[in-house]
Amino acid sequence: MGIRLNVFARRAGLLLALTATLAAGAQAAPPDIRQFTSDRIRTLRLDSQIAYENRDQLEEIGGDFANFYRLQRGAKSLSLIYMQPGNLRFDANVLNAHITYAISGNTRVTNIPFLHIHKVESIAGSPGKRTTLLDSGVVPPEQLTDYNATYLRQEKGLLCFQLLSRMHSEPFKDLVWIDPKTHITAQRYHYDRNGKLVAWYLYKNPVLVAPGVYFPTRVEVYSPKMKLAGVTVYKNIRVNPPVSPATFDV
Repeated sequence: MGIRLNVFARRAGLLLALTATLAAGAQAAPPDIRQFTSDRIRTLRLDSQIAYENRDQLEEIGGDFANFYRLQRGAKSLSLIYMQPGNLRFDANVLNAHITYAISGNTRVTNIPFLHIHKVESIAGSPGKRTTLLDSGVVPPEQLTDYNATYLRQEKGLLCFQLLSRMHSEPFKDLVWIDPKTHITAQRYHYDRNGKLVAWYLYKNPVLVAPGVYFPTRVEVYSPKMKLAGVTVYKNIRVNPPVSPATFDV
């Protein structure tokens, strides 16, 4: 009888140990970034306004970025329209002139009629040229088509992931810190193809714009010198309004 009890005890102990090991393994599974994308945002409309700019620090980030920011600064109105997967349109009215920048599929169009500019270019295989909602403070699901996501660590309640371009010829990289409650990218570091820091972003003041959907209302961008380069404010944020695919045909 004593031998049987000992055998039973050993088996029970092994079973408990195995259960504990499996439980520990399940708990150790890293977070999946797909749980924190903006998949609920199928369409989006918002207005934006430049609240601050430092031209010297914008130049540290890059000429194109500085020019785009300066363009927004002079705009009487600026709007953004988005539709999954990855269609974006920016419209600005500057000095009574209309300017449109649009991405539809693998095509990017810049239209500035008063300067007789209508530039159409392919951005296929060039993730660095593709503007996405990542720039606005959330990770759109289509971002993971061009980027591999790797969980790195947890910091102050935020989940840090590395986003690395799948194109070996375009090794752009971003580090993003996602709030698991709001799915907002609270912080982001953007690096160029040479691994050099281009800009540092903070996405602040998130608001509930639809049931279970948050969106930031303030974007601060810092130069590689970690000095404030510009501030953008979002307002009139509308999630999942009617948007026609023809909107992005410019």
